[in-house]
Amino acid sequence: MNEAPLLTIVTVTYNAAAYISETLESVKKQTFTNYEHLIIDGASGDATCSIIRAFNNSKIRLLSEPDNGIYDAMNKGITHANGTWLYFLNAGDTFASPHILTNIFNGRQQNHNLIYGKVITKNEPSGVNYTTGQPLTLASFFYTIPVNHQGVFFHCNTFKNIGNYNLNYKILADLEWLIRYFRQQKNNAIYVDTIIAEYETVGFSYINRTRSLSETLKYSHEHFPLHITIINYLMHPLMVIKIKLIALLKGTSLFKAYRKWRFG
Repeated sequence: MNEAPLLTIVTVTYNAAAYISETLESVKKQTFTNYEHLIIDGASGDATCSIIRAFNNSKIRLLSEPDNGIYDAMNKGITHANGTWLYFLNAGDTFASPHILTNIFNGRQQNHNLIYGKVITKNEPSGVNYTTGQPLTLASFFYTIPVNHQGVFFHCNTFKNIGNYNLNYKILADLEWLIRYFRQQKNNAIYVDTIIAEYETVGFSYINRTRSLSETLKYSHEHFPLHITIINYLMHPLMVIKIKLIALLKGTSLFKAYRKWRFG
Protein backbone atom coordinates (compact mmCIF):
# COMPACT_ATOMS: atom_id res chain seq x y z
CA MET A 1 0.00 0.00 0.00
CA ASN A 2 1.37 3.38 -1.02
CA GLU A 3 2.10 5.89 1.72
CA ALA A 4 -0.14 8.98 1.69
CA PRO A 5 1.59 12.09 0.30
CA LEU A 6 2.45 15.05 2.48
CA LEU A 7 0.74 17.47 0.09
CA THR A 8 -2.26 17.37 -2.21
CA ILE A 9 -2.21 20.05 -4.92
CA VAL A 10 -5.79 20.61 -6.06
CA THR A 11 -6.42 22.10 -9.49
CA VAL A 12 -9.97 23.04 -10.45
CA THR A 13 -10.68 23.16 -14.19
CA TYR A 14 -13.52 23.79 -16.60
CA ASN A 15 -12.93 24.21 -20.33
CA ALA A 16 -9.34 25.16 -19.54
CA ALA A 17 -7.56 23.65 -22.54
CA ALA A 18 -5.82 26.96 -23.26
CA TYR A 19 -4.37 27.22 -19.73
CA ILE A 20 -3.99 23.79 -18.15
CA SER A 21 -0.65 22.75 -19.70
CA GLU A 22 1.34 25.55 -18.05
CA THR A 23 -0.14 24.64 -14.67
CA LEU A 24 0.68 20.94 -15.13
CA GLU A 25 4.24 21.79 -16.18
CA SER A 26 4.71 24.10 -13.21
CA VAL A 27 3.74 21.33 -10.78
CA LYS A 28 5.86 18.69 -12.48
CA LYS A 29 8.97 20.93 -12.35
CA GLN A 30 8.88 21.15 -8.55
CA THR A 31 11.95 19.73 -6.83
CA PHE A 32 9.66 18.62 -3.99
CA THR A 33 8.11 15.26 -4.89
CA ASN A 34 6.02 14.17 -1.87
CA TYR A 35 2.74 15.27 -3.41
CA GLU A 36 -0.23 14.17 -5.46
CA HIS A 37 -1.83 16.41 -8.08
CA LEU A 38 -5.61 16.10 -7.83
CA ILE A 39 -7.50 17.69 -10.71
CA ILE A 40 -11.20 18.35 -10.26
CA ASP A 41 -12.76 19.00 -13.64
CA GLY A 42 -16.33 20.19 -14.10
CA ALA A 43 -17.07 17.91 -17.09
CA SER A 44 -15.28 20.12 -19.60
CA GLY A 45 -16.52 20.08 -23.16
CA ASP A 46 -13.17 20.99 -24.70
CA ALA A 47 -9.83 19.17 -24.75
CA THR A 48 -8.98 19.82 -21.09
CA CYS A 49 -9.31 16.21 -19.93
CA SER A 50 -7.50 14.85 -22.98
CA ILE A 51 -4.54 17.13 -22.27
CA ILE A 52 -4.48 16.06 -18.61
CA ARG A 53 -4.67 12.33 -19.43
CA ALA A 54 -1.87 12.66 -21.99
CA PHE A 55 0.42 14.54 -19.61
CA ASN A 56 3.39 12.56 -18.33
CA ASN A 57 3.05 12.79 -14.54
CA SER A 58 2.11 9.69 -12.58
CA LYS A 59 1.15 11.83 -9.58
CA ILE A 60 -1.95 13.16 -11.34
CA ARG A 61 -5.43 12.00 -10.36
CA LEU A 62 -8.32 13.28 -12.47
CA LEU A 63 -11.96 13.48 -11.41
CA SER A 64 -14.26 14.85 -14.10
CA GLU A 65 -17.96 15.30 -13.41
CA PRO A 66 -20.52 18.14 -13.31
CA ASP A 67 -20.33 20.45 -10.31
CA ASN A 68 -22.05 23.51 -8.92
CA GLY A 69 -19.25 25.99 -9.49
CA ILE A 70 -15.66 26.60 -8.51
CA TYR A 71 -16.12 26.30 -4.74
CA ASP A 72 -18.16 23.12 -5.02
CA ALA A 73 -15.23 21.75 -7.05
CA MET A 74 -12.74 22.93 -4.42
CA ASN A 75 -14.80 21.25 -1.71
CA LYS A 76 -14.64 18.04 -3.74
CA GLY A 77 -10.87 18.46 -3.79
CA ILE A 78 -10.86 18.68 0.01
CA THR A 79 -12.98 15.52 0.24
CA HIS A 80 -10.86 13.47 -2.17
CA ALA A 81 -7.42 14.68 -1.05
CA ASN A 82 -5.04 12.12 0.48
CA GLY A 83 -2.44 14.62 1.64
CA THR A 84 -1.85 15.98 5.12
CA TRP A 85 -1.62 19.44 3.57
CA LEU A 86 -3.69 20.98 0.76
CA TYR A 87 -2.92 23.69 -1.77
CA PHE A 88 -5.12 25.09 -4.55
CA LEU A 89 -3.43 25.95 -7.87
CA ASN A 90 -6.10 26.42 -10.48
CA ALA A 91 -5.85 26.32 -14.27
CA GLY A 92 -3.59 29.09 -15.55
CA ASP A 93 -1.85 29.57 -12.19
CA THR A 94 1.80 28.57 -11.79
CA PHE A 95 4.38 28.27 -9.02
CA ALA A 96 6.83 31.17 -8.82
CA SER A 97 9.84 28.82 -9.03
CA PRO A 98 10.62 25.08 -9.13
CA HIS A 99 11.84 25.24 -5.51
CA ILE A 100 8.75 26.73 -3.83
CA LEU A 101 7.43 23.51 -2.30
CA THR A 102 10.88 22.42 -1.13
CA ASN A 103 11.30 25.78 0.60
CA ILE A 104 7.84 25.70 2.18
CA PHE A 105 7.98 22.13 3.51
CA ASN A 106 11.34 22.38 5.24
CA GLY A 107 10.02 21.69 8.73
CA ARG A 108 8.36 25.07 9.24
CA GLN A 109 4.93 23.42 8.94
CA GLN A 110 5.35 21.77 12.33
CA ASN A 111 3.16 23.32 15.03
CA HIS A 112 1.19 25.31 12.43
CA ASN A 113 -1.94 24.53 10.43
CA LEU A 114 -1.78 27.38 7.88
CA ILE A 115 1.22 28.62 5.90
CA TYR A 116 0.75 31.70 3.74
CA GLY A 117 2.83 34.11 1.71
CA LYS A 118 2.81 36.32 -1.36
CA VAL A 119 1.51 35.96 -4.91
CA ILE A 120 2.13 37.97 -8.05
CA THR A 121 -0.31 38.59 -10.88
CA LYS A 122 0.25 37.47 -14.45
CA ASN A 123 -1.29 38.87 -17.64
CA GLU A 124 -2.54 41.96 -15.81
CA PRO A 125 -4.59 43.95 -18.39
CA SER A 126 -2.71 47.18 -17.62
CA GLY A 127 0.62 45.47 -18.29
CA VAL A 128 1.80 46.14 -14.73
CA ASN A 129 1.76 43.03 -12.54
CA TYR A 130 1.76 43.44 -8.78
CA THR A 131 2.43 41.46 -5.61
CA THR A 132 0.03 40.91 -2.71
CA GLY A 133 0.50 39.19 0.64
CA GLN A 134 1.34 40.36 4.16
CA PRO A 135 1.21 39.17 7.78
CA LEU A 136 -2.48 38.92 8.64
CA THR A 137 -4.91 39.57 11.45
CA LEU A 138 -8.70 39.66 11.21
CA ALA A 139 -8.50 43.45 10.77
CA SER A 140 -6.50 42.92 7.54
CA PHE A 141 -9.75 41.79 5.88
CA PHE A 142 -11.91 44.75 6.95
CA TYR A 143 -11.43 46.86 3.81
CA THR A 144 -9.19 44.88 1.45
CA ILE A 145 -8.46 41.46 -0.02
CA PRO A 146 -5.04 41.00 1.59
CA VAL A 147 -4.22 37.45 0.48
CA ASN A 148 -5.09 35.09 -2.39
CA HIS A 149 -5.74 31.37 -2.03
CA GLN A 150 -2.77 30.67 -4.34
CA GLY A 151 -0.61 31.96 -1.50
CA VAL A 152 -1.98 29.62 1.19
CA PHE A 153 -1.20 26.05 2.30
CA PHE A 154 -3.83 24.39 4.51
CA HIS A 155 -3.40 21.53 6.96
CA CYS A 156 -6.27 19.11 6.29
CA ASN A 157 -7.44 19.50 9.90
CA THR A 158 -8.28 23.15 9.29
CA PHE A 159 -11.23 22.15 7.12
CA LYS A 160 -12.41 19.73 9.77
CA ASN A 161 -12.31 22.53 12.34
CA ILE A 162 -13.44 25.52 10.26
CA GLY A 163 -15.64 23.72 7.73
CA ASN A 164 -15.44 23.71 3.94
CA TYR A 165 -16.08 26.61 1.58
CA ASN A 166 -19.50 28.21 2.03
CA LEU A 167 -21.37 27.75 -1.25
CA ASN A 168 -23.61 30.71 -0.45
CA TYR A 169 -20.60 32.75 -1.59
CA LYS A 170 -20.17 32.40 -5.35
CA ILE A 171 -17.15 34.68 -5.85
CA LEU A 172 -15.32 35.10 -2.53
CA ALA A 173 -15.88 31.86 -0.62
CA ASP A 174 -12.11 31.40 -0.30
CA LEU A 175 -11.78 34.80 1.33
CA GLU A 176 -14.77 34.21 3.62
CA TRP A 177 -13.15 30.94 4.74
CA LEU A 178 -9.92 32.74 5.64
CA ILE A 179 -11.91 35.30 7.65
CA ARG A 180 -13.48 32.44 9.60
CA TYR A 181 -10.02 30.99 10.16
CA PHE A 182 -8.48 34.22 11.46
CA ARG A 183 -11.42 34.71 13.78
CA GLN A 184 -10.81 31.30 15.36
CA GLN A 185 -7.24 30.04 14.91
CA LYS A 186 -5.01 33.00 14.06
CA ASN A 187 -2.19 31.86 16.34
CA ASN A 188 -1.67 28.66 14.34
CA ALA A 189 -0.76 30.42 11.10
CA ILE A 190 2.73 31.31 9.89
CA TYR A 191 3.65 33.94 7.27
CA VAL A 192 6.54 33.40 4.85
CA ASP A 193 7.96 36.39 3.01
CA THR A 194 8.09 34.54 -0.30
CA ILE A 195 6.28 34.80 -3.64
CA ILE A 196 4.62 31.42 -3.88
CA ALA A 197 2.68 31.60 -7.13
CA GLU A 198 1.76 33.64 -10.18
CA TYR A 199 -1.99 33.80 -10.60
CA GLU A 200 -4.04 34.47 -13.69
CA THR A 201 -5.83 37.84 -13.41
CA VAL A 202 -8.46 36.94 -16.00
CA GLY A 203 -9.76 34.36 -13.57
CA PHE A 204 -13.16 33.96 -11.96
CA SER A 205 -13.11 36.63 -9.25
CA TYR A 206 -11.40 39.22 -11.46
CA ILE A 207 -14.13 39.18 -14.10
CA ASN A 208 -16.85 39.29 -11.43
CA ARG A 209 -15.52 42.27 -9.49
CA THR A 210 -18.79 44.17 -9.19
CA ARG A 211 -20.63 41.10 -7.94
CA SER A 212 -17.81 40.38 -5.49
CA LEU A 213 -18.44 43.75 -3.82
CA SER A 214 -21.87 42.52 -2.71
CA GLU A 215 -20.22 39.50 -1.14
CA THR A 216 -17.79 41.70 0.78
CA LEU A 217 -20.81 43.40 2.35
CA LYS A 218 -22.28 40.01 3.17
CA TYR A 219 -19.23 38.64 4.99
CA SER A 220 -18.69 42.02 6.64
CA HIS A 221 -22.16 41.74 8.15
CA GLU A 222 -21.54 38.15 9.25
CA HIS A 223 -18.03 38.44 10.67
CA PHE A 224 -16.94 42.03 11.36
CA PRO A 225 -17.76 44.57 14.09
CA LEU A 226 -20.79 46.75 13.40
CA HIS A 227 -18.84 49.95 12.76
CA ILE A 228 -16.73 48.21 10.09
CA THR A 229 -19.88 46.95 8.37
CA ILE A 230 -21.38 50.46 8.36
CA ILE A 231 -18.21 51.93 6.83
CA ASN A 232 -18.19 49.22 4.14
CA TYR A 233 -21.81 49.96 3.25
CA LEU A 234 -21.04 53.67 3.00
CA MET A 235 -17.99 52.99 0.82
CA HIS A 236 -19.82 50.56 -1.48
CA PRO A 237 -21.04 53.15 -4.07
CA LEU A 238 -17.52 54.59 -4.35
CA MET A 239 -16.05 51.14 -4.92
CA VAL A 240 -18.58 50.45 -7.68
CA ILE A 241 -17.56 53.72 -9.36
CA LYS A 242 -13.89 52.76 -9.00
CA ILE A 243 -14.46 49.40 -10.70
CA LYS A 244 -16.36 51.05 -13.55
CA LEU A 245 -13.57 53.62 -14.02
CA ILE A 246 -10.95 50.88 -14.12
CA ALA A 247 -12.96 49.02 -16.77
CA LEU A 248 -13.27 52.24 -18.78
CA LEU A 249 -9.66 53.37 -18.51
CA LYS A 250 -7.65 50.15 -18.24
CA GLY A 251 -6.50 50.22 -21.86
CA THR A 252 -5.29 53.81 -21.76
CA SER A 253 -1.76 55.08 -21.31
CA LEU A 254 -2.92 57.20 -18.36
CA PHE A 255 -4.12 54.14 -16.47
CA LYS A 256 -0.96 52.20 -17.25
CA ALA A 257 1.10 55.10 -15.93
CA TYR A 258 -0.96 55.11 -12.74
CA ARG A 259 -0.54 51.35 -12.28
CA LYS A 260 3.19 51.63 -12.81
CA TRP A 261 3.37 54.41 -10.20
CA ARG A 262 1.13 52.49 -7.79
CA PHE A 263 2.66 49.01 -8.13
CA GLY A 264 5.83 49.34 -10.17
